Amino acid sequence: MPDGVDRGGTVASGAVPATKDGDVEEGTVRGPRAKQAAKNRAHNHGMEVRKDIEHVAEEAVEAAAGAKKAAAGVGLRALAGVEEKLEETAEMIGVEIDGNGGVDEDFLEEDEMQLDEGQVAADENNKFHRLTRFFYQPKNQERRRRERKEIAHDMRPVEDRDRFWELQLAIRSMKYVGSVTAIDTFFTVSIVPIDPIKTKSPLRLLPEYSPACILIKNEEKVLDNPFQLWKNKSFKMPYKDLDKYTLDIAMWKISKFTFNTYYGKGSRTLSKIVRQEANMQFAIKEKFTREVEEQRKRKRKLSVPDVAMLGLVVNCEEIFDFQLACENWSLELRDQVAQQRKEEYKTLTFIVPKNSRSDASAGRKCHTATVKWRTDAEKLVWTTLAPRKEPFFFRGTCTALQNSFMIVQVHSSQNMVPGTGKAWGQLIGCALMNLTSILDISVFSGRIKDLQKVKEKFNVGDVNGSIKAIMCSMRMKQPEDIKGGRPRQPKTAATVGHLNPQEQHLVVRIVKCDNLAVADADVGTSDPYIRCTWDNMVQRSPILKETIRPIFNFNFYFPVRLFNNRVKSKKYRDTALRFELESKGDISIQVWDDDDTSADSLGFVRVPLANLLNRKNYAMRTLRGPAVQASDEDVEEEASDTQKQWFEKEKEVRLYDGMKTELIGCPLPNPNTALIFFEAYFYPDWPDHVKLEGTGSHELSDDVWDDLEEAFSKNGHVFSRKYAEPFPDSIGALPSLSEGYQNRETLRRFPSMGLHPQSLMKLPLMAFLCQIYTPEEYTRPGDLMGWINSITFASSSRQERSGIIPQDGWKDPQTFLFTRKGSVQDHALLLCSVLLGAKKDAYICKGTVWAHDTEEVETGRAPRSRLVEHVWVMTREQHDWITFWEPCSRELYHMPNRWTWAKPTKKDGKGKAREKPESAAEEGEPEVGEEDTVVAVEGPISSIVANEIADVLLSQEDIDTLPTVGRIPRPKMKSTTKQVNPRDKMKQEMLKQRAKNKMAPNPKLMEDGNLVEWLPYDSIDVIFNNHNLWANRQNHHPACIRYDLDKDSTEGALPAWEPLLKAEMTAEEKVKYKWTPINQEVVMDPAQPFHAIELREKEMIAEMEENMRLSRGKRGLDTFFERSEKLLRQLDTFLILLDRMRKLDIDFCPWAHQDPAAWTESQRYLLKLRFGTDDEQEMKNNIYNRHGSAFTQSSRYVAYQKETDRAWRKLANQVETTYLNKGGFNGVLRGKVLKGFPVHFSTSDKEEVRGYLTNLPEYQDILTKDSEGTIFTIHCKMFAMLGGVQSFWLYIGVHEPQS
Repeated sequence: MPDGVDRGGTVASGAVPATKDGDVEEGTVRGPRAKQAAKNRAHNHGMEVRKDIEHVAEEAVEAAAGAKKAAAGVGLRALAGVEEKLEETAEMIGVEIDGNGGVDEDFLEEDEMQLDEGQVAADENNKFHRLTRFFYQPKNQERRRRERKEIAHDMRPVEDRDRFWELQLAIRSMKYVGSVTAIDTFFTVSIVPIDPIKTKSPLRLLPEYSPACILIKNEEKVLDNPFQLWKNKSFKMPYKDLDKYTLDIAMWKISKFTFNTYYGKGSRTLSKIVRQEANMQFAIKEKFTREVEEQRKRKRKLSVPDVAMLGLVVNCEEIFDFQLACENWSLELRDQVAQQRKEEYKTLTFIVPKNSRSDASAGRKCHTATVKWRTDAEKLVWTTLAPRKEPFFFRGTCTALQNSFMIVQVHSSQNMVPGTGKAWGQLIGCALMNLTSILDISVFSGRIKDLQKVKEKFNVGDVNGSIKAIMCSMRMKQPEDIKGGRPRQPKTAATVGHLNPQEQHLVVRIVKCDNLAVADADVGTSDPYIRCTWDNMVQRSPILKETIRPIFNFNFYFPVRLFNNRVKSKKYRDTALRFELESKGDISIQVWDDDDTSADSLGFVRVPLANLLNRKNYAMRTLRGPAVQASDEDVEEEASDTQKQWFEKEKEVRLYDGMKTELIGCPLPNPNTALIFFEAYFYPDWPDHVKLEGTGSHELSDDVWDDLEEAFSKNGHVFSRKYAEPFPDSIGALPSLSEGYQNRETLRRFPSMGLHPQSLMKLPLMAFLCQIYTPEEYTRPGDLMGWINSITFASSSRQERSGIIPQDGWKDPQTFLFTRKGSVQDHALLLCSVLLGAKKDAYICKGTVWAHDTEEVETGRAPRSRLVEHVWVMTREQHDWITFWEPCSRELYHMPNRWTWAKPTKKDGKGKAREKPESAAEEGEPEVGEEDTVVAVEGPISSIVANEIADVLLSQEDIDTLPTVGRIPRPKMKSTTKQVNPRDKMKQEMLKQRAKNKMAPNPKLMEDGNLVEWLPYDSIDVIFNNHNLWANRQNHHPACIRYDLDKDSTEGALPAWEPLLKAEMTAEEKVKYKWTPINQEVVMDPAQPFHAIELREKEMIAEMEENMRLSRGKRGLDTFFERSEKLLRQLDTFLILLDRMRKLDIDFCPWAHQDPAAWTESQRYLLKLRFGTDDEQEMKNNIYNRHGSAFTQSSRYVAYQKETDRAWRKLANQVETTYLNKGGFNGVLRGKVLKGFPVHFSTSDKEEVRGYLTNLPEYQDILTKDSEGTIFTIHCKMFAMLGGVQSFWLYIGVHEPQS
């Protein structure tokens, strides 16, 4: 009951009547007499209203009851319909019906209680208002009815539920291929049902007409300004009806003297359109008369010729109600700012858009939420947005959400007014975050910027956290499980219809390319497309098939977004505005060749923003490009400037003319000079005074780094000579050469520089790293290693021949993710960048391993081993642990007591160690070195897909005998009276002196509690992170040294780890060697959709079956395949099990460390699949981390350890119930048994898979089976992963007679 209203409808003494607008009317209540008068008026008003209600209700009920009696003889079905109508009538007037068909008196009293102050104070003389308001649904009744309707809607099958769609269509190119020389034509577009008779509620969307144009036969007309026919058209349609409607485009021939002729039509179902790329080719089929149709039927001509080909841009996307949940946000201020505001409280304010028309920078139509205040002592981390409990909501398409942005403001408690809840304190800065990757990556990071006139104070710090976007269809509150996924178009560049007219845009207009390199040697062409990047936003153009001279005529639109609109003011235009524009970076245009599995770079060009803003070349441009020049006949019909669309208005802009610009950085051979034709400008343009200093290039010249590289290499030569004095035969004594490839078997280098993969500028290796933020799934060690290992391995022929990583052999993570193919060092760079983004203390390690010479194997001679360079990743974990991450084999090697750790009080990110507490046991932490010892044995190592490395066993015997590692004190012998030989005594003294040498192995690490018996690496030379690089000046073996990177050295001696950038550098040297990472932010492609993966699987199975059929046909053998659905479903389950087990950490397997006699059959079966062997002792030896895992010592991995343990047990239970109890696969042919093997590939390229299979002995054995009645089964399973990567499993089996 509302406050102040009693049951009888009178107003209580404490109530205040309200006006129509809800404000208190002045002078309404003035003392006891006025209160009593108001009470009496309200009582009389309520009684009159009640009489009106009763009168109207009685008449309605009597009419309905009469209809009910008249329908008594019609039958139960008609009676039910009348009862339903009776209830609807009663609901319309706001009453309820009792069991006898009368009015429920209790309901009338409840309705009287709904009277609020505004209704009581209504005009008493307005009888019409008091009577008719009950014929309209009250708000509570409308809400209940809407809720019942939503519940009924949600109870429908998923395919039958209503979905809301947004449609945009434009014609960008036309080509006539008919019989006449030229044709004057226009086109109409419409959406029509396939079967209008069976369609109950046809879609009401009016057709649209294109402008008339003249098309010449076989000449493609590419429009500079595409014909925009539909823009933001909305309609409602369930998923199941997408197959029942088609997009029809009709072609009409214009006649000046008679009616226009219907010339042709093209159709495509909406279900295909919503799953295809927005840029598509549309064929128009010729339309025949009835006479011609009959003639064609008699001649049995079934195919209809094309008369035109249209290039369309069709965006058909579903409208969603996205739920945006913000979690785990942290604030990191710069050291100087953090020190100044150490004692102040800090809070975050989130400004999140509600729809595509929102403006977060101005706070218009946005959600706003502020979290609790925190201090540095409490850690500036907010796990939730408390006190807000509900997520943010965004209504729009996926493209609209990805084109939006949010603002995070940081406030401090300084200047805060005590006792006022609305006081924000002082604004420290703002971070602007584009939501481009929100549907693929939930982790975001933003740079906090402040309005400052000094550049050093402009960047305040960083804020990062996760935004999980839960996708719900419009007007639905819960996500749905849709089999096969939602129909969704692949992401592409935004069109004009997606843009916000209130925003300024950077326009990059790509006209064409010429003389591109040939990427597909088989056909002699390429499949080029453009990737354009600016302000950490990446957009891509449509793919043009089989051409090296593509004509794109495609525009990229980048919205110009500022963290604070005040930077445009005169006060900040020369300072903060310039800093903001410089932070957005250069314009990068890259040309790529498209491939299903990987991509090749065809060249790139970079345009510094200063080159655009400092130009004096002015031109008139619309948002789409040059204005269309109207013909003389159309001058009179030309629309005025006020009637034009906002994007059609011409404005004067500064134009960067990039016509005939050379493309550089293409690794493919090309005898011609590749060119690109483009232009760039801002629309609308900046004022003339907005300019930037310099050329905008932040890369230093090679001469700057040559001096530093030469000095660093010279120290490496000095160290090698010193190392050779006590250990002349060790790896550490090998010469250190910085150039050339002579004596490649005896080379140990300390590289510090690499070449930019595109510009070939020399940069320090630290520039190749950056922080990459990925979803939580890809930060778990098992899932992360499985993802990295699924990217194709491919090294250059020069690196394979020499065993040395060349300077141009390093690729930054962004280039590597675009190509989806690279060497082991590229895999390691991506892995390390992801670990850095996960706040790990991660480093790249470059060392050497012994490997078989591939050239010797290919020539048929006995293979010999040689020392080759290898790269892996290292992380320094809590409690003095070191972990090596091997990208080739997905293995993790844990070593205890390898560095000095203390609980960090402040993150420096530069590899500096903190002080160690006096006793780890006092803090309640478990002691290390108490795990059971597992002895590893030496044996053959299976080859890796690419860049294989041979695992090396470091045993106590090797340490005793090899001078490269040094001697361990032997057990004490019983003293004898035998006199010691002076020569032996001198030898022992020399060994003792050598053991004290800095190059000798650390004796503490040789103790049983620290000794590592299994490590695949033979030396470690340099390590680096995203801040600095260090050279190893200790023992060469990675298991025999410590990793305290900041340990001071004695005066005049080299430190244990020599840094490239010294801490004692002068201010001038710091400015001189200042560098910028190649990637400020990395953009990843989303995982491939379900339907694309399903199509790839079918193609791969057909390819492998055909390959087997041809191979056996050459031997004169027949080949038959069994493809029963029951068997294929079980193979699907089996391959899913293998892929899940592939991502599980063996160190957390609950039975792996037990006695093999205690293993169950399912546990033994899983370990057999994991290690590929039946030998129990070999399985135990493969569990090489004898001291356990470093992750058990860290609190951040508690949940990961429990999840892995639970996953292992779940797999064992699945094996027990699915395979062991049923005796294998079901669906196998009667009297036969299925035998085969699964193979995992780090590539899904058909040619590479076929080549790998040919070298497998198991596959060759199956190909040669010639027994009668032999039947084969080939099945594959692909798992879509982030970045367009696939984990590919192939199963090859043969049905043999059961013995």
